[in-house]
Amino acid sequence: MSKIVAFIGSPRKNGNVDTIVQQIIDGATTSSSTIKKFYLNDMNIKGCQGCLYCRKVHDCAVKDDMQIIYNEIKDADYVIIGSPVYICQVSAQTKLLLDRLYPLTEIDKSKHTPRFGKKKLIMVYTQAAPFSFLFKKYFKYTAKHLKGMGLEHFKILIATKAFEKNSSKSNKKILDSAYKLGIKISRN
Repeated sequence: MSKIVAFIGSPRKNGNVDTIVQQIIDGATTSSSTIKKFYLNDMNIKGCQGCLYCRKVHDCAVKDDMQIIYNEIKDADYVIIGSPVYICQVSAQTKLLLDRLYPLTEIDKSKHTPRFGKKKLIMVYTQAAPFSFLFKKYFKYTAKHLKGMGLEHFKILIATKAFEKNSSKSNKKILDSAYKLGIKISRN
């Protein structure tokens, strides 16, 4: 039984990112996994204040909905972060989440050590661009930096040609991959 927490970084409910992440969740419900899904756009998340409070205390000085997120990540086996690609990067909602994950890491002599253990990270990206390799360097860069927070790369799903809100609903290949991934993580 796996504990899975998913974060939707798209402002569109039932849009491309949400559809793909939901397929992972649907696959994972074939076993007795515990699953929670959060829509970042509906949450109260402020930007990092750069105060370094989290370097002294295993928490953040800003008290907002990130407190919920920290607790969910601490208890999770798998973390799913889904985002559309806007201007060659993750959405603003996703960027707020990523910037505020700093309390998950301990820094000793410039080495990052996860404070709350290692979690398996699944990233889901949707993009209008037709080729999945176009943003691969950015995706690898993002995954590399999350490793210090204990979020270790497990799988990346990239849906291309997502021009319309519902483009992924007709992308059988990505939906099948997402569903099978959900089954796989529910059994680990």
